[in-house]
Amino acid sequence: MLGFAVGDALGFPFRGMAPAALGRSHGLADDFAPRPRGKFARGQFSDDTQVLLAMAESIAKERKVDGRSAAAHLCWLWQEGVILQPPPAMSAAVEQLQRGVPWMSAGADVGVKDASCLSRGVVIGLWGEDSPSRLAHDAAVLTVLTHKDPTCAAGAAAVARAVQLGLSGEPCTPQLFCEELSKAAAGCDGNFADEIYYLPRVLGWEPERALPALRRIGVAAAVLEAEPGLPQHVAPVLLTALYAALKVPHDFREAMAMVLRCGGEADVAAAVCGAVMAASLGCEAIPARLRKHVLYGESLVEAADRLFDARQARSPVPATALAVARR
Repeated sequence: MLGFAVGDALGFPFRGMAPAALGRSHGLADDFAPRPRGKFARGQFSDDTQVLLAMAESIAKERKVDGRSAAAHLCWLWQEGVILQPPPAMSAAVEQLQRGVPWMSAGADVGVKDASCLSRGVVIGLWGEDSPSRLAHDAAVLTVLTHKDPTCAAGAAAVARAVQLGLSGEPCTPQLFCEELSKAAAGCDGNFADEIYYLPRVLGWEPERALPALRRIGVAAAVLEAEPGLPQHVAPVLLTALYAALKVPHDFREAMAMVLRCGGEADVAAAVCGAVMAASLGCEAIPARLRKHVLYGESLVEAADRLFDARQARSPVPATALAVARR
């Protein structure tokens, strides 16, 4: 969760920027911008981390993935006026929820595939079982609140499995890693699952070739022309995040810089990449300056502890697994 927030906070100031402008910048991942978007405090993350925290609080409270509770926690962010620059489709869905529309019916129609839904996968991975069917189910429950498209649920399920594999501490080749993620996604969207499965094929490519190719997957040409960076689409954002995490698996800062230079929805991609790498490498892999200065770092850790305690109460884990999880 800390890795997600750090990546999000690094990318928040650059959301929507063109890659050409970012390519000339140095030290993108060395520290947070002093005044992100001109008015926020240093280390401020975006709505993506806010939603992640809301989902974590819901599950920790209910000790299960519950659509009604998750919807209530999501609505609170809007009711209190604390949500930061959310996508229009998400705000529209929350407005529907606030009007009393059932949680399984309020989300944006099929075809809307905002990458903002990916943050929910981190919580699902920390909470859920590792069976593909269970991950797909939980991902569908938490994403349908705002997005009905099954590609969104598939992306969240894949993120969940990536987090679980990282925390397992077991060696995993890129091929096996992507195969496991593909299995989790397949219960929601088989075509997107195939794209994840074949991702290792481009790991031998340099970023200058691979990243533009990943940017185009699943996205209409007209959208690509209108959005010079990463488009607001689950597929290219997730694939870019996974590519960076697998390309430089032991260098958090370099992976962040690689993603941030993509522009567009790079904040979501950096957040997902940060979560996957932190799950695998531990918090120590996140540069100390970033760990110290991300806003509300203590609240993030406390939320993670509450989620962990709820999971332990559901099914106590062995001492060795406890040591890994507390890492």
